[in-house]
Order: sequence, then structure tokens, then C-alpha cells
Amino acid sequence: MTPNDQAPWRLERGAIYGDVYGKRIDDRPADRAADLRTARLDGDALAFEDPAACEQALHDGVFRLVMPADFPTAAADLFARSFHLGPEVEPYGRFRGLTAERFGDPLLGFHERINQIEQFLLERRFWAGTYPPEIAAAGEALTRIAGQVLRAVLALTDIPPKLWDVATGGCSGGRGSYHLTFNHYRPAMAGIGLASHKDDGFLTILRTTAAGLEVNRDDRWESVAPDPDVFVINFGLSMEVLTRHSARPVRAIMHRVRHQTADRSSFGHFSSSHCAPGEDQAGIHAFSSIHGLRRVCGSRELIDANDEEIYQGTRPYAEDTP
Repeated sequence: MTPNDQAPWRLERGAIYGDVYGKRIDDRPADRAADLRTARLDGDALAFEDPAACEQALHDGVFRLVMPADFPTAAADLFARSFHLGPEVEPYGRFRGLTAERFGDPLLGFHERINQIEQFLLERRFWAGTYPPEIAAAGEALTRIAGQVLRAVLALTDIPPKLWDVATGGCSGGRGSYHLTFNHYRPAMAGIGLASHKDDGFLTILRTTAAGLEVNRDDRWESVAPDPDVFVINFGLSMEVLTRHSARPVRAIMHRVRHQTADRSSFGHFSSSHCAPGEDQAGIHAFSSIHGLRRVCGSRELIDANDEEIYQGTRPYAEDTP
């Protein structure tokens, strides 16, 4: 079956992972190390070691990106290690007290999740007024990097550049929705670090310096070795939906964080189609090499449905059978 023969994707609440339900409930341990491809940014191009490495990265849905030398790593790492500690811990512990009520959005602010993770998540429109300048600057730097990576990948597809802005909800030109997340994993809690899932956006930039991240390639869980000199880039559902009928499909990678026995922190950046409250959602689109571009659902619809499934679970097909 070619990509253009596949049935059109549609959002069904509770069933995003219906075709990979086994991976959502898979408790098999990672049995090997992930041999990921590595790239550098060269303007709006990705420089891999060879064309085969680029093909592998798009097929896998994940690769390593050499971190720019001027990225403000120290401040972002410190925020990730301390945002959850409370107001008595300077300079970032006070962010534990900034919850969703502060931002009028149930996704944002400080959250204690049902897995080991606790998180501080904030959308770009709040960065300048909430974060100290050094953390807001880190978010903006990640937004620029994300735009470069996204444009580099789109250039490898047959999606015409004149459609990029609509196809990505503004993301290709820096007008999408962007979230900066800081994560802490609580070893005192039982269970998995973070349940297996795909991210909802076009791509995620992740910085992690401790073991725990695992990816599913070729139906096997693999551990991703931490490397302080690289970001891990993984593609999400929006990219998979957009490109799956194109001449060059890009996969979204299933990933998880295994149970943590010691404190672990990380930070990441999500790039999504524009979906500011009170405005028309730019939406999620699918491109077909034969039929062109079509809108498949609202941006926030996908975000909410995916978040719900990550923490509450995927409905197996068996439940839909009369």
C-alpha cells in the first residue's frame, strides 16, 4: 500500500492510538540502546552524515540535533531541577505555586500528573510576562530552532512552499503555538515515569541529561542514552497526519519515560498549529500528493484529545464491537 492509498485520518476521541493499542499498554522493558541518527542545523537545512541517515530519521520519527553553542543551557537546566521545590528555593522554586487558574487554561502552569512526572508548562504568549528574562530567552531560542527544523523537513516533502503556512497553522513562519515544558520525575511515586504516547504537535525539542527516555522503533522499546551536547528531536501527530499521504511520510515516534529511582529533570519545547483562545483555530491539515491539502480537525481538539489519552488511556477496539 502506498501513502496515497491510505484511508484519510480523522480524530476520534479515545482512539488516537487504536492502531497501536498494544504499544500504549506495553510493559516490555527496553532491550537495546537506540542508535539514533545525528544532524546539525545549516540555516534552514539539516546536515546529516549521509542521505540514508536523513531517510532513517524521518522513518523513525526521532533523531539527535547538535545543540547550538550559544544556547542558554545552564539557566534552563537549573529551572528544570528546581521549579517544583517551592517558594523558599530561589530563584525558580516559586513556579510551583503558579497553577492553571493563574493562566485561565487547564493545560498550563504547574501540574502533578498521575505518572511520576510533575510539570510546569507555559504557552509562548505568557513567557515574557511570567518567566525571568533568561528562561523566556531560552524559549525563544528553541522556537527559532524548531522553525528551522520544520522548514528543513517540509523542504524534503512534496508539499508546495506556498501551502506551508496554512498546512502548519503558521508554524513554518514562527506564528504557531509554542509550549515550553519543564519536567521533574518523583522517585517516591510508583509506576512509570511517563506513559507511552506520541506528542500532538509537529515536533518536540527535548533536553535530557539523565537516562530514562525510551522510544519504540520496529516494535521494540529502546533506551535513549543521554548526551549533554544534543537535543532529541521527535516528530508528533501533526507532522504524521500532514505528511502520511505525501511522497515523503514522516512518522511520529511512540515514546515513554521508564520508572525513575532517582530525581530526574528535563525540559522541552512543543511546536503546534496556532490555537490561541478566543481566535479561530488554524487547525490540523493533511496533504495528499494527489488531492492537495485538507483540514481534518481543530488544533486544540487534537491537543486535548491526546492529553486525555496519555493520562487516562486508549480505548481498545474491542469496546467498540457490538
